[in-house]
Amino acid sequence: MSRRSLMLLLAGLVVLAILALLSGPNERRDEEQLLYPGLQAQLNEVSGILVRGPGNQLLATLRRSDKGWIVAERNYPADVGMIRANLLALAGARIVEEKTSTPELYDRLGVQDIALATARGLQLELDGTPTPVRLIIGEAAGGSADSRYVRRAGEAQSWLVSGRFTPGRTTGEWLDRRLLDIPAERIQAISITQPGIPTLRLAKSARGEAEFSVADIPAGRELSYPGVGNSLGGLLSGLQLDDVHGREALGADPGKPVVARFACFDGLIIEASAWRTPDGTRLSFLASADEEQAKRHAGPDGPGIEAVREEAEAINARLGGRIYTLPGHKTEQFTRRLQDLLGAAAAP
Repeated sequence: MSRRSLMLLLAGLVVLAILALLSGPNERRDEEQLLYPGLQAQLNEVSGILVRGPGNQLLATLRRSDKGWIVAERNYPADVGMIRANLLALAGARIVEEKTSTPELYDRLGVQDIALATARGLQLELDGTPTPVRLIIGEAAGGSADSRYVRRAGEAQSWLVSGRFTPGRTTGEWLDRRLLDIPAERIQAISITQPGIPTLRLAKSARGEAEFSVADIPAGRELSYPGVGNSLGGLLSGLQLDDVHGREALGADPGKPVVARFACFDGLIIEASAWRTPDGTRLSFLASADEEQAKRHAGPDGPGIEAVREEAEAINARLGGRIYTLPGHKTEQFTRRLQDLLGAAAAP
């Protein structure tokens, strides 16, 4: 090796050594600033999450299986996005400031012991990781979504940490809330049948029509405003649940339901049955494929009845046999009556 090459090699080694000296302490400091050092590398080992609320109430038992994450209390798919966001927040939480270690002051930060009925925080506990994680998540600092007051359960010290925590405060908030997403332009006809009163019927004669027409308007009456029925056409678009239940939620004798039937141009049929129970309105969903409907309205560019049958089967496999609670404003729409769409009657 020439003298010049040797000098260049030595110079390179010196530079590498300097970089190692500079980076090593910084990396160690970064790791020490983490609330849970090493957790990032263990996230794939998380097999479960327990979510507890005030009074040590178990809000959600989240379990990981070969089929994905489920909420055990409902035996229903969990919101994977929410789980991922909170795991990343746990692993990436950095200590910003040391806060109180005096129990009498915990309530100011929302980090009281979760066993207290007056606790305001939530506790997340991980299963499966070598690093034990049991964290009480308190108030957002100064209203910011990017920092929280927290306390590791069993420790006196509380902390202000960086991290966007978004834990659900009810069992339902941890569920995969997506139900259906059928756009209004796909729907040709809607009927809502209620025991003892006339059926509400709406329809479009062709694709591309802007508004649903309302049938059977009594003489001397008119719609409260043009296009009043269009909100019903958009009911199945981005439809989400609030909670899910087994059939027992209906009780032994729930009576006849209100049935809202949505017929798509391509032959997909969705029937939503709504029961009014002492605990609120509960709904179920059933999908089917109507070949005659498809022949009348699908058009040459439709997906074909076989594809529609497959879609219906997939919907039933996901939603069938379940009873759902929906947001209140959506529930009301599924039980609309003809008179709800009409303006005030003219004075005699």
